[in-house]
Amino acid sequence: MQLSRVRVRNFRSFEDLTIDPFPSPAVIVGENGVGKSNLLAALRLVLDPDLLDRHRVLGPDDIRDGGPRLAQGVEVSVEIELSGFDDDLDARSVLDGAIVSLEPLTARLTYLFRPRRRPVSAAAATGPQQPDPGVGEDSAQQGAETADPAEDVLTAADYEWTIFGGTDPGNSMRNVKQYAAFSVLPALRDTEHDLGRPERSPLTRLLRELPPAPENLEKTLTTMKQARSQLADDANVKHLTQQLTARIIALAGPRLGIVPSLDFAGREEDLLRSVHLYIDAAGTRDIGRASTGMANVLYLALLLERLELRRNTAEGEDTLLAVEEPEAHLHPTLQRHLFFHLLRSLDRLLLTTHSPHIAAVTPLTSLVLMYEQGDGVVRARAVPPALLEERERKDLERYLNVSRAEILFARGIILVEGIAEAYLVPALAKAAGLDLDAHGIVVASVEGTAFTPYARLLGPDGLDRQFWILTDGDQTDLDIGQYPHLREGGLTRAVDVLDTLAPPTGQDCRTRLEAMRQLPLPADGSARTGRAQLVEDAAGHRVFVGEHTLEVDITRLLHGEMQAAFDELVDGPAARRNFGEALAAAQAATTQEQRKAVLTRIEKKEISKGRYAQRLAAHIEQVDDLPARIRLLLQVERDTAVTQDELVRMSGCGPLLALIDQLCLTCLGRPLVPAPGPEPVAEPADAIPAAD
Repeated sequence: MQLSRVRVRNFRSFEDLTIDPFPSPAVIVGENGVGKSNLLAALRLVLDPDLLDRHRVLGPDDIRDGGPRLAQGVEVSVEIELSGFDDDLDARSVLDGAIVSLEPLTARLTYLFRPRRRPVSAAAATGPQQPDPGVGEDSAQQGAETADPAEDVLTAADYEWTIFGGTDPGNSMRNVKQYAAFSVLPALRDTEHDLGRPERSPLTRLLRELPPAPENLEKTLTTMKQARSQLADDANVKHLTQQLTARIIALAGPRLGIVPSLDFAGREEDLLRSVHLYIDAAGTRDIGRASTGMANVLYLALLLERLELRRNTAEGEDTLLAVEEPEAHLHPTLQRHLFFHLLRSLDRLLLTTHSPHIAAVTPLTSLVLMYEQGDGVVRARAVPPALLEERERKDLERYLNVSRAEILFARGIILVEGIAEAYLVPALAKAAGLDLDAHGIVVASVEGTAFTPYARLLGPDGLDRQFWILTDGDQTDLDIGQYPHLREGGLTRAVDVLDTLAPPTGQDCRTRLEAMRQLPLPADGSARTGRAQLVEDAAGHRVFVGEHTLEVDITRLLHGEMQAAFDELVDGPAARRNFGEALAAAQAATTQEQRKAVLTRIEKKEISKGRYAQRLAAHIEQVDDLPARIRLLLQVERDTAVTQDELVRMSGCGPLLALIDQLCLTCLGRPLVPAPGPEPVAEPADAIPAAD
């Protein structure tokens, strides 16, 4: 049995949070303060048998800010759906009254906290009424006059709670939590202390449920009794007993009636509590000598073993284990190894984490991303199982593993082809006055050109994140019959992405692209007819397509910085001069030969594109007046603002600058090239506040 859907309304940070489908196992990721712990607290209200009923009576701090309060008659509900118990006859029997669907078999349980309800006229006629059937007996005020929620001011005493099955609040199912149990393990920060205390250690509880054979216990206790008798006859033990008796009589007199004796514990329970956990085979190093991380692993192993044991009993307790921030004190490598195993061996497991190392080894279908929208509303998204083909899903999981799942923790993502863009885009943004890191935006290289699976993952049908794509134009003139997909490679990739993000636009663009592909590439380095409009249409959906390759496209804007970076990496004056001539030629036109002249010098073995981009980024960050350069290229007056449409239509670096412009609008509330003067700063176009 597993959770399959969760909905929380008006509880703490949640106005109306729905997670559907709810994966199993589940890994909840999100920023600090977004409500991961609140989600666990909400689930406890429905399913945790260890939560005292008086704690199910909510207080003012449990009601969502910004909405109705207790005094205004707010209703708080936590609705969960359970599935996967079709073949479990015990579960079907226990949940019979909660079934809401037969295919698949699904049960619904709801915690409801609300004002007591009854008509005022009935109250006047009959006096105080009893609470609705199924309402929690530990409601805020037992036996009090029921309140009319229409009154101006209500208090906690006017509320009641219930846990019901199905859709009828009168269908009380308070005890079902004893079967479909939910157990929350707080952050693993002080486990060595618990392991050293028998009454709190999961080892003691495990031994109680899986005790030694009775004959072995009896034999051990008999042996211990004989040993105790010998110790009790020891002269020092007898002397200590006599001295203690005399001391008590001297202090309190003989009337107190205390006759002390010394013995050693000999009950079965004492024997189990005396079993200590050691961390070496010789039994010489106890848990107190373990590191905090090692103690966490031991604690978690004991707990999981106990849960598995209880699930396999005749009663079949079906506990869902939730662990908050399990990464505490664990080395990153150990996090990856441990949770890779757990997430593939346990299905009734829920983790909340800030760790990119745990997220990196989480199956995509187990991820739940919680985030706060610009309107302050907390939302959550899971990856639908059918969103990606199996091959795409496995490729993306490998990518997240290698990249440490950075895109899952970002507020915005810029997807680029390779390492050069990963260096240069942040540098150009910094020259524009925008620190991407400060605003939680990451530049993620996909190490290739297959953007479509990433668009599906991050798009509206997936995690619904804010993202942009920057890709090379790759305008080639290969034989149209043999290589149709390689002509206008950048636009081909863009149209593939648009098919995912905006299918009608994608279909229209594909029709125009197919017609454009039939045209030869002009010999003077200009673009095919119709290309500019396709680039503009793609940019409208945050897909920015360059002309050729990034290094060639930025020559007109950054030729001085490009030369300086090259000169720092290459000593030969002839090589430097040749590179300068290639840059100058590429500024005038970009024929295939001119592009090759620039790229072949950068791609030399002793330089490489990555190393060159790394050095060039340092120079780009130092650009003083980027807007002035852009106006000069566009040949516009100094006091003129430049629109995004004008940037997109610029030759060469236009789409790249349009991307930076959109980022400036999103994060800073101003364009890349504003009109000069003391203009008020606008609100950001999309809410990506500065990161904490």
